[in-house]
Amino acid sequence: MNQVAVVVHEGKLAALRGDDPRDLLRWALRARGEPAPKLYPTSSGDAGGAAARAALAEGARLVVVCGGDGTVSACAAVLAGSGVPMAVVPIGTGNLVARNLGIPQDPAAAVQIAVDGADRAVDVGRLDGAVMVGMAGVGLDAAMVHDAPHWLKRRVGWPAYVVSLFRHLADRGFTATVEVDGERTRYRHVRSVVVGNVGGLHGGLSLFPDAEPDDGVLEVAVLAPRTALGWVPVAGSLLRGRGRGRGRDRDRDRSSAVERRRGRHIVVSGQHPLRREADGEPLADGPVLDVVVEPAALLLRVDPAGVSDPA
Repeated sequence: MNQVAVVVHEGKLAALRGDDPRDLLRWALRARGEPAPKLYPTSSGDAGGAAARAALAEGARLVVVCGGDGTVSACAAVLAGSGVPMAVVPIGTGNLVARNLGIPQDPAAAVQIAVDGADRAVDVGRLDGAVMVGMAGVGLDAAMVHDAPHWLKRRVGWPAYVVSLFRHLADRGFTATVEVDGERTRYRHVRSVVVGNVGGLHGGLSLFPDAEPDDGVLEVAVLAPRTALGWVPVAGSLLRGRGRGRGRDRDRDRSSAVERRRGRHIVVSGQHPLRREADGEPLADGPVLDVVVEPAALLLRVDPAGVSDPA
């Protein structure tokens, strides 16, 4: 396993209670007769990409990412296509990618998978010079990411996004064109469009029940309730985990104003600049979200027992 690199978001680490994941990894490697890992901290100007590039340049054979979805995404943008596996010790706010791929939230258990797990080749979505491992979107979900209070995220974690979500439930809808593998559809009264490589949300919700991170396609959901109350049946649909059904290209749940599609190239465009996000990180507002799947591009270290749904 020589050499193991650790890309660590020290800001997230400072708020972590319990054992330091860096110490846990050092002890686990020592027990295997392996040398200590080399540390590559992120910085205010680097979410993890520069650290991951430095690790690769210095011969890393495994990159362990200690951070949240933003750090995971930044490192994945560098490691995709390299053949060097990435392990994740989730210490961020959302940790959506880790939850969907069955990586434990407990640092000790996640470190054990980092040293003893199996490598799974998963897809990534390419967009704006970056990658998406979990989900990206425009509209409500992006506004939620942009406006979640930082102090609350540090104190309570992902429930901070719920506070931001309720602030934007009554936002006005917009008109959007969604192009899936060249087939364009125009939608009105859109509140959010989400592109996903995984399906589970927090709180037991499932936006894409049929999503698989290694099936070579991306999922897209258009959420278009006409009123704030229209979000009630949408939430019910997500709680039920209602899916498209494997093998179908389009599913519309008229009771909840949700339409799901799937494809390899997803382009979402609006008449005006849209709020955008990818893997829980804000992107600059823009009129287009263009995501292309890159199948099996990223080797991700996971539990050999398989992938579980997020709790």
